[in-house]
Amino acid sequence: MPGLRMYFTIVGLFLAVLSISCSEEGNPVIDGDEDTAEAEFVGSTTDLLPYVDPLIGSAGSGNVIVGALRPHGFVRVGPATHEEPGEVASYRFDTSVIDGFAHTFLEGPGGSGNGYGQILLVPLVDDVEVHPDGYAQAFDHADEQAEAGYYAVTLDNGVHVELTAGGFSAIHRYQYPSQADATVVLDLGYSRGDSIGGLVEIVDEHTIEGLAVYDVHPILGLLLSGGNGSTGESTIYFHIETSAAMISSGVFHADEEEPLLLGATDASGARIGAFARFGALDEPLLLRVGLSRISIEQAQRNLEAEQSGLGFDELYEDTAARWNQLLNRVQVTSDNDGLKKIFYTALYHSLFQPTDLTESDDLYFDATDGFGSTGDAEGWQYYGDDWCMWDTFRTLHPLGTLVEPEIRSDVVRSLLASYESGGWLPKCSWQATGYSRVMIANPAVPIIVDAYVKGFDDFDVDLAYEAILKSSMEDDDNPMKDAMCGYLNLGTPSEYRTLGYVSHECDKTQSVSMTLEYAQDDFCVARMAEALGKTEDAQLFDDRAQNYRNHWNADEGFMVPLNRDGSWVTPFDPADTSDFNDFCEASSWIYSWYVPHDVPGLIELIGGKEATVAKLDAFFDGGHFDVGNEPSFHIPYLYSLAGRPDLSQERIDTIWRESFSVAPDGLPGNDDSGAMSAYAAFLMLGLYPISPGEPRYLITTPAFSHVELRLHPEYFSGESFEIVAEGLSESKIFIQAASLNGDPLDTLEITHDQIIAGGELRLTMGDKPGEWGR
Repeated sequence: MPGLRMYFTIVGLFLAVLSISCSEEGNPVIDGDEDTAEAEFVGSTTDLLPYVDPLIGSAGSGNVIVGALRPHGFVRVGPATHEEPGEVASYRFDTSVIDGFAHTFLEGPGGSGNGYGQILLVPLVDDVEVHPDGYAQAFDHADEQAEAGYYAVTLDNGVHVELTAGGFSAIHRYQYPSQADATVVLDLGYSRGDSIGGLVEIVDEHTIEGLAVYDVHPILGLLLSGGNGSTGESTIYFHIETSAAMISSGVFHADEEEPLLLGATDASGARIGAFARFGALDEPLLLRVGLSRISIEQAQRNLEAEQSGLGFDELYEDTAARWNQLLNRVQVTSDNDGLKKIFYTALYHSLFQPTDLTESDDLYFDATDGFGSTGDAEGWQYYGDDWCMWDTFRTLHPLGTLVEPEIRSDVVRSLLASYESGGWLPKCSWQATGYSRVMIANPAVPIIVDAYVKGFDDFDVDLAYEAILKSSMEDDDNPMKDAMCGYLNLGTPSEYRTLGYVSHECDKTQSVSMTLEYAQDDFCVARMAEALGKTEDAQLFDDRAQNYRNHWNADEGFMVPLNRDGSWVTPFDPADTSDFNDFCEASSWIYSWYVPHDVPGLIELIGGKEATVAKLDAFFDGGHFDVGNEPSFHIPYLYSLAGRPDLSQERIDTIWRESFSVAPDGLPGNDDSGAMSAYAAFLMLGLYPISPGEPRYLITTPAFSHVELRLHPEYFSGESFEIVAEGLSESKIFIQAASLNGDPLDTLEITHDQIIAGGELRLTMGDKPGEWGR
């Protein structure tokens, strides 16, 4: 959960450093979907779209996108609410004013002063305004409708707005009040980041096109300026076609004292835009928008490829059908529609990322090298935006291996394309130049290895191993390595490789967290080395995976930071959550549990299973669990591995019942590119990938009496995998017995191979703790 704390930490450190020195049938071709094959394997579908509520997570800290998009779509067209500078959320439910409708947003981000929110269109009546304070419009939630692939609202000025999207395109449909002078403003300077350049041209009475340049993370770009290329710069090209002819138009420079240039056809620079008047319209005004990361011409080609022959309703129906097909891959049974809405909305949010950046003609743009170049993804799809993988490697990507296996190898291919472009695996892929380095360790490693050990290998395996080995054995020249060695690096600090831990001096904000996460990465490297027959490498990294032990202080009973000379850092408070506590966005209470790859070893350090259960009780009862942040996700499952699966079942039941809801504040933390939603989905399915990089899942109590995973026949041998919880109710949450395909199952886990072979996991439920799994 990259958040405010980390943002202000790096700002403070920076200041400190300164003080020191489509087809005719309506199936667009861009996504490369196999619609017929999809329908054949999913079989009959039910309408699951009523169980998707995009407003869940729009209040509180969820920061979800409320707008229209396709699964993994680049375009996320939706309302941008009127917020204070620095806001990262696209939409806040508690804000009653909308600035306009932008086309790119982040799903569930944290932090401040960064993000997308680009290419803003504003429907106005009569007057032209060029600043948000002037053109923003009030609205009422009673006049708002949000669905998968569709958004509508009636603004205070009387304009009824409808939005829908393809992969790289959108259609706006504006119904203006009778006799009103229909006006549209295009603001290229609007952004959740910063506008740094652009070009707009009114080509003719029906066409506006150009480009806009943004800095999507100004602080990071400032810290890393001066090298080759740039960091955080994003150029978006656009082509807009209007259904009605403009009767007058112009451009503007928002920063000028007299900003409006009526009759002018072009402008360049930062914070520019255009405006058009259409007079009184009897029919709705349609704005067809094509976007690209490659060129203006490519934006037009993307628009034509996706929307040729399609009207607003046809494009929406196609997008809605895509959503419904994907959601139908998981069938849940419950009389409680609220539970189904929580689950399917979570599944919906988890399918936003990673973003499919493959444009028409199989082209993609990769700018990892700081400059950018166009590549050819013929026969595959390029996924290049995951902001940030420190969040998503734990839940979102493992969920994808089950629900959407057809993109797994392409996700790895995309990571390797970035590796070949910039020389390193990305930590947080984004739609911008250079590397977003804003979280710790090497999260691309478990993503790659998790895919590989689960049977996905349609990529250059040797190149993949080379990439993860480099990330594990080398590091780049981090410009802040003497002040914060883990925040801006791209590999593994030499200190970790030589000492076996990251010291307090190396990074006072997150040193222990870095050691623990690098150790998990090492475990993953060992698994891939083992699979490739590289026994010496496997032993080396298995040994390094034990580095977590270096931080265990038996006297304290916690993971404790170490000085470079090997002494413990004092004073030490396991509940300390301050910035310079050596733990990333958490406390020692949380990160002391972060050994998902070797839970038996951790239990041994704590003093055995009984001591571990007692410590877990103290952790939860003491209020240390943070369901809103990723390092806590696995902790409720540790009871099971300490011999008390009943306590895992009880805690997990409480977590999803109390932390998730159908309300606008129904997510307990930032959705973090769908990581939080994927966690909710796993909680409710009764499965959890305790250690990404290992093909196994822990079994707990599901939220539903029946779950069916419909398995993709091109990737899995089984037709479907079912979970049946006999007797499940609010009082009967304890597993008494389990069987797999009719045979007793005494273990607490199930392998990936067992799931994808198909069959039935049957759980017998009771109202008291059972002996199963102990």
